[in-house]
Amino acid sequence: MPDPHDPVSPSWRCRDCGRDWPCPNRRQILLDEYRQQSTNLRVYLATCLTSATQDLAANPADLRDRFLGWVPHRVPS
Repeated sequence: MPDPHDPVSPSWRCRDCGRDWPCPNRRQILLDEYRQQSTNLRVYLATCLTSATQDLAANPADLRDRFLGWVPHRVPS
């Protein structure tokens, strides 16, 4: 069974709410999952970004902001 708010490829939209992934709900889930591990969160999201660039024709800078721009420098504890 997919995790809540997983992306649907090749659109990279949220399976549950249809918003661009990572949607606000998934962002909060990821922050909770990767608490105290912001580097690991960035690695995970960079991997997703790499896959998304193969599926989407969007501007790479926009995708970078979408996938990584929202992550705080340090995930709150």
